[in-house]
Amino acid sequence: MRNLISKYKKYHNYIYLLSLLFCFSTVYNSIFDSKISLGGDNASYYILGNSIADGEGYKNIHNKSKSEHFHFPPGYPTIIAATIKTFSNRISVIKITNGLFFLGSIYVLFFLIISFTNNNFIAWISSLIVLFNYHLLQYSTIMMSEIPFTFFSLLSLFLFIKIDFEKYILRNYTFLLFLGCLVFSFYIRTIGIALLLSFTFVLIIQKKWKYSLVTVLSFTLLYLPWFLRNKSSHNSYTSQFFLKNPYQPELGTINFYDILERIIINIHRYITKEIPSALTHTKEVLYVDSSNIQEWIIGVTCIAFILLGLCKLTKHRNLVIIYIFSFFGILMLWPYVWYGTRFLLPLVPFLIFLFAYGIFHMIKLILKKVNSSKRKLIQNLTMCFLLIAWLSFYGYSSIQKLNKKAKSGYANNYTNYFEFAKWIKNNSSQNSVTCSRKGALFYLFSRKHVTGYLNTTNREKQIEYLKNKNVDYVVLEQLGYSSTSKYLLPAIDRYPQKFKIIKQLSNPNTYLMKFNSELGYWGDWKNEKRNGYGTYTWEDGQKYAGQWKNNLRHGDGELSFKNGEILYGAWTNGKLNGEVIKKNKAGQIIEKSRYENNIKVDSVNVNQ
Repeated sequence: MRNLISKYKKYHNYIYLLSLLFCFSTVYNSIFDSKISLGGDNASYYILGNSIADGEGYKNIHNKSKSEHFHFPPGYPTIIAATIKTFSNRISVIKITNGLFFLGSIYVLFFLIISFTNNNFIAWISSLIVLFNYHLLQYSTIMMSEIPFTFFSLLSLFLFIKIDFEKYILRNYTFLLFLGCLVFSFYIRTIGIALLLSFTFVLIIQKKWKYSLVTVLSFTLLYLPWFLRNKSSHNSYTSQFFLKNPYQPELGTINFYDILERIIINIHRYITKEIPSALTHTKEVLYVDSSNIQEWIIGVTCIAFILLGLCKLTKHRNLVIIYIFSFFGILMLWPYVWYGTRFLLPLVPFLIFLFAYGIFHMIKLILKKVNSSKRKLIQNLTMCFLLIAWLSFYGYSSIQKLNKKAKSGYANNYTNYFEFAKWIKNNSSQNSVTCSRKGALFYLFSRKHVTGYLNTTNREKQIEYLKNKNVDYVVLEQLGYSSTSKYLLPAIDRYPQKFKIIKQLSNPNTYLMKFNSELGYWGDWKNEKRNGYGTYTWEDGQKYAGQWKNNLRHGDGELSFKNGEILYGAWTNGKLNGEVIKKNKAGQIIEKSRYENNIKVDSVNVNQ
C-alpha cells in the first residue's frame, strides 16, 4: 500500500496533467464554434493578421486606402500571421490556435499555483474549474486577444518567480525570456502595463535595483517604436481612454469629476456584475443602473473568499496582491461604456484560484477540531465533493450553453447583413466600397472594400464623408446598436434621393442602397426645409441650381438638361413663372418664353 502511495506521489503531476488534457479535449470538441464571432473586433484581428502574412505591413487592407492601423496593438495579429504562414488562413485553424493557448494557460496556471502553495491538489482543482469556466471557454473559440494574453501574462508571472536574481543579467536566460513575455504581453493587450508595474514594484521592494532598472529600460526601448508610430494617431486605446465616451467623441474629453464618476460606477459594476458573472454563472448580465441585494451578496461573498485566499498565501503574496490591484486599478479608470467580463478575463484564472483557495482554508478552519490524521483527508474529500457539485451545475451549464450556441446559426439581423455582403461579393466591381457598421465583419463575407460612417450628427458632414470615401453602397441594418440610427440614418432621411434601395430583406428590415452623392438636393437648410441656395439633380440628368423656400424652388434659378441646354428663369412655390431664357450648349440663346404656373404660354424662337 505504501509503495502504491509512493508511486502515486511520484507520478501525481502527470496524472493531474493528463486528466486536464482529457477534460480539455472532450469539452473543447463539444463547444467549438466555427462561426465568426459577431463582436467585430475578431474580424479586424483576422484582417490585420492577413495583412502581416501577405507582406502588406500593419494596414487596414479592407479599406480602399489601405491605411496604417493604429487601434489594436500588433501582438495578436502577429500570432495570427504566424498561424497563417505555418498552417492555414482558415478561421477555424486560428480558433484552434486560441484553444491551444487556453490549454497552455491552464498548464502554466497549474505550475504557478504549485509555486504559490506547494499544493498540487489545489492546483489541479483550480485548473479544472478554470477549464470549465464559461467565459474562458467561450473566448477560447473566438479570434480575440484575451486568451493569448492570459497565456503570456501567466507565463511572465511564472518565469518571474523562477528567476535567479544572483545571476549576471545578460546570462540570466530565464530573465531574458521573462522580458520577452512581458513585452509581448503588452503588445497583445495594453492592460499588460499592469504586469510591468507589478514586477517593477516587487523588484524595488526586494531591492533588486539593477534588475528593476533593466526591466523598465528594456520595456521602454521595446515599446518606443510602437509609441513613436502611434503618437499622432487619434484612434488608439490611449486616445480613446481620455474621451468621455469613445462611441460618442462629440462629448469631448474627460475631466477630474468624470474620472471620479468612472471609478464609482466601475467599482459598483465589478462588485455586483463582472466578478460574480466571471466566477459563478453563465447567464447574460443585465447592465442596469441599480443592483439588487442578491447581486451584492454574491459579489461580496466572492470577494471575501478571494481575499481569504490571498491572505493565506505564504509565497509571492506581494506579487499577487500588486498585480491584482494594478490590474483592477486600470479597470477602475476604464470608460464605463467598456463593460463585460471580457476586460476581466485575463485575471479570472487568478480569481478562481484565490476563490478556491479561500474555500479550502475555510474548510480547514471548520475542521480545526477534527483529528489531525483525518483532517487532511476530510478536507480534500470535501473539496472533491464541492468540485463535483460545481461541475455538475456550473460546468454542465457552461458546456450545454456553449454547445447549443455552437450548433445554432446566426440571428436574423446578422443573416440579412451577411446576405448583403455575399451579394456585394458576387455583384459589385472589385474596387467597390460599401459603407456599413462593423465593416471588418462585412469584409470577411464580401471580400470587397468597406468603410464606416462618421460619428457625427451633422448630416452634411456625413454625406461629404461618404463622398470622400468613394462609397458605392450603403447598408442600413439593425444589428442592435444605436450608432447607425444616430449618425447614418438622419443623413439618409434628409437626402433620400442619394440613397437608392436596391435590395431589401425583412425580419428585421435591412436595406442595401446604391449611393450617388450627385443625386437629389444639396444646399442650404432652414427649420429642416430647403431654404436659400441649393442644387437638385435628377436621375435623367436634369439639374436645378438656384433659390429654394420651404422645400420648393422659389426665386431665380437655372435648369440644365443632359444635352447641354440650360433654362434660366424664376420659380414661385415650385412653379416656373415669368420670362424664361433657354440657351444651347455653346451658350447661345435659342428660345425666349413666358411661363405661368409652370405652363408655357408664349415663346419666341431666336435665329441662330
